[in-house]
Amino acid sequence: MEYKEKKKWTLMFFFASDNNLTSSMLYQLKAIKTAGYQLETNVLVHFDPHERGVPSMIFEVNKTEKAGQTESKIGDDENPTVHDLFGDQIEPAITPGQTRRTYSADYDQRSAGQALTHFLEVSRKDYPAEKYMLFLVGHGLVVGGDAFLPDENPQSGISLVDLGRILRDFHDEIDKDGEVLELIGMHSCSMSAVEVAYQLKGWASYMLGSEGMSFVGAWPYRQMLQKIFYAIEQRKSGTIEVPELMKSLHELCLHNSADLIFAGYSSDLCLVSLDPKRVEALTGPIEKLTEALLAGLNDDRGKELILLAHWKSQSYYQELYTDLFDFCLCLGESCSESDSNRVQKAMKLACESVIEVLTPETIGEKSVGPIVQADFCGPDCQYSYGLSIYFPWTRPYEDAREHVIRNYQSYAFVTSLCGASWLKFLEAYFEKTMRPGREIVADNESADDVQETLRALRSGYIPIPVQSSSYETALTRSGKVSPADASGFYSYTFIKNYPRDLSMTARAMKVFRR
Repeated sequence: MEYKEKKKWTLMFFFASDNNLTSSMLYQLKAIKTAGYQLETNVLVHFDPHERGVPSMIFEVNKTEKAGQTESKIGDDENPTVHDLFGDQIEPAITPGQTRRTYSADYDQRSAGQALTHFLEVSRKDYPAEKYMLFLVGHGLVVGGDAFLPDENPQSGISLVDLGRILRDFHDEIDKDGEVLELIGMHSCSMSAVEVAYQLKGWASYMLGSEGMSFVGAWPYRQMLQKIFYAIEQRKSGTIEVPELMKSLHELCLHNSADLIFAGYSSDLCLVSLDPKRVEALTGPIEKLTEALLAGLNDDRGKELILLAHWKSQSYYQELYTDLFDFCLCLGESCSESDSNRVQKAMKLACESVIEVLTPETIGEKSVGPIVQADFCGPDCQYSYGLSIYFPWTRPYEDAREHVIRNYQSYAFVTSLCGASWLKFLEAYFEKTMRPGREIVADNESADDVQETLRALRSGYIPIPVQSSSYETALTRSGKVSPADASGFYSYTFIKNYPRDLSMTARAMKVFRR
């Protein structure tokens, strides 16, 4: 295609809609269309339909309506008709005079990661700008599950490590020309996490996302684009105050999603700085927290306090994630300050150190941590302070398809903290807090006979998994169909760390004896 002149901004919207979100995302695409256009801004949208045989498309939405247009047009005029998208499609390219659209069988066989990489390449090469924003819209279950922006055809998802690599490569290319990715909008569930911030630090200036549930209609894209357009229009002769613009976009999303309370849903939203220094300010405090928690697990009362704080603190997505600030708040309030109890005092001091760094800059004037501002609306998210951390109650089940702990080992958050990593604490937590298996006794049989029978049965038994985290589960089993249903697919609770070995009463064993 013809090379475009570099503009002030390129806004990129990646709609991962080859799943049950297609119709909702098409509505948001039309909302972007109604925002109008701004002469110094490119607006590109990747849209992947769910229907088989219909290819992924890229639209250039922000076009002038007439050749030679010299003025921007923001918002509605006397004719509020929403124009169609036919003339906006740039990929697949439309051949002049073509009467029938045909595509090769392998046209739309890119994986989720390949599709995002391709979209960023098209944006960078064909629509260059001084500054960029990227909005990633779709299902999110990246930390541990590594199934971000799942695609059903072909079945794929983006791991956290791959997401970091894709955005690093984009950053490195645009950085050669002094260009900047100012914002990554994570319009997906459970993306405002410590692990995500560490993986993406330095590849963009800011990240906007939620610790808990996020809904397709929660972010008002029409108003967001208009806010950006007006900011560019008003500062044609000067520089846009990017930090203030980011805060205003956060507040637009916050205000729009607040009405979800009328549907019974709660929401949270956090604006995070990805400045490496601000993210890495957490490293020392979390190292100290990990060391203190490890010592606490070896103390009976310390272990009880850790469990109680985990139970009390704000959690998300079937108890997989916990708000780090709130966990430290609950634990610190329960610990003694007495010098005579060194374990509790160490945990309390470590918690206070983490809380200090996680205090938003809008509250703590001298804050050096990553959180710019954090908000919530609704009772289910009322203890949200901005960043979650992976904190399940029991070791996740792993097989050929799911390998959560192996995924977690490769995260920058783990490698950055070296020996005192959060993963080291999790490994100890799973072991130390597991309830001992129930002792099986029989009136008329010896204990040795009972145990021998039980060992034989266990040799052929496949343990029942605690929970699943694949992209398929994220779509069909978790809470996506009914967000208010916190129980998910399985009927048992997620907060009990029970042994998963086979166990039964001696009378039940008779079923298996011959």
